[in-house]
Amino acid sequence: MNDNYEESQKVDENIQKAIDQGACVFYPFALITNRTEHFSTILADFESIVDQVWNSVDFDIDGVIFEITNDDIKAHMGATRHHHRWQIAFKVNEESAEVEVINIIAQTSRTGRISPVAELVPTKLSGATISRVTVHHYNMVKTNGVGPGAIVQLVRSGLVIPKIEKVIKKVAPQLPDSCPSCHSHLLWESDHLICPNKSDCPAQTENTLVHFFKTLGNNDGFGPKVIEKLSNFGIKHIHEIYQIKSHQFSGYGFGDKTSKNLFDQLLASREIEIEDWRFLAAFGVTRLAGGNCEKLLQHHTIIELFELSVEQMVTIDGFAQLSAEAIVEGLANVKEQLFKVYQLGFNLAVTPKLSDQSGSESPLAGKIVVFTGSMTQGSRGEMEKNAKLLGAKVGKSVSGKTDLLITGEKVGENKITAARAKGVKVISESEYLALIKQD
Repeated sequence: MNDNYEESQKVDENIQKAIDQGACVFYPFALITNRTEHFSTILADFESIVDQVWNSVDFDIDGVIFEITNDDIKAHMGATRHHHRWQIAFKVNEESAEVEVINIIAQTSRTGRISPVAELVPTKLSGATISRVTVHHYNMVKTNGVGPGAIVQLVRSGLVIPKIEKVIKKVAPQLPDSCPSCHSHLLWESDHLICPNKSDCPAQTENTLVHFFKTLGNNDGFGPKVIEKLSNFGIKHIHEIYQIKSHQFSGYGFGDKTSKNLFDQLLASREIEIEDWRFLAAFGVTRLAGGNCEKLLQHHTIIELFELSVEQMVTIDGFAQLSAEAIVEGLANVKEQLFKVYQLGFNLAVTPKLSDQSGSESPLAGKIVVFTGSMTQGSRGEMEKNAKLLGAKVGKSVSGKTDLLITGEKVGENKITAARAKGVKVISESEYLALIKQD
């Protein structure tokens, strides 16, 4: 087990204390009652079925999961990098509160959209004190009459995220005329107020820089506070940050030790290997998050992407006309900056091309594999990455189309039995490592 994995498994001492004292109780998912019904039965008796599942355990739960069981439908629906499309959570917000709005605070995002945040009279709701909630966009503010003095019904979506369910008392909304960051005149674009000042708006600049380092994921030093300080000294672009020498950080108000650490982290972020799709996603192009980046880079190199037309992009599975138009325009906007950063010499792991995988002699070529459990020869992410390089398609869950389930430590027997029942071959981590070492 690598050090980073072991570090991530450490439990906060306060949480551990609660566990030891019995304040926290863990209930195995395998013991929770499941039921399988035809969709027509669920539609006809939805509330009763949810109620039965909800009350089948003697502790509080925050939702019921509905999952497609047909393997062909699951494969057709697919998944994003964050969730399965064939699963959906049904949650109930039984507790609500009527809350007065004190003020609407405008915030400028990295894309120039002005986001309205309602400041509320602090209110206890579902175990938490809520004092702020997003209003999503200014057309919602305008059409629903949200402003100082308005009364809104507040719930916690999924018992977590504060959400305005409805506006009970409307008021005359207050809409900003200018960007709260650079004071440029705002424009309407669909439901959103937009700051058109892409080059000199401090909020857009800072949020763009923060997004780059956060997405890159191999550099802990350049968070919002550090970026804000650098931005105040006129640093606006990613490549400019990488040009800062250790002694120059001191001139920006950092101590000697911090200056050296920041310089070292910049150097490390270029030397530590990262996926090329992650590097591309860090530039924040609209509709080009990690999943879409990886799909494109399975067909073209980063350099080649900037030569793609909309017509060429829509021929790639998963890219419709509107998405392709937005991506092509977005790539054109970041081209100059991306190439300046790219030329700094990042250690990029190239996404395997689909054409490279089809003729591969690897025992994994063309196979759908799923990893489960704790691996001993590296993290599961490293295992998945290596499998992709060998031509495999890595899944997050087992279906009838899965070829191999590779099991690490602490895997429940039910999962293994269910996989074998679907005709999936189950092998251990050691058997997998022996397999990929075969000539």
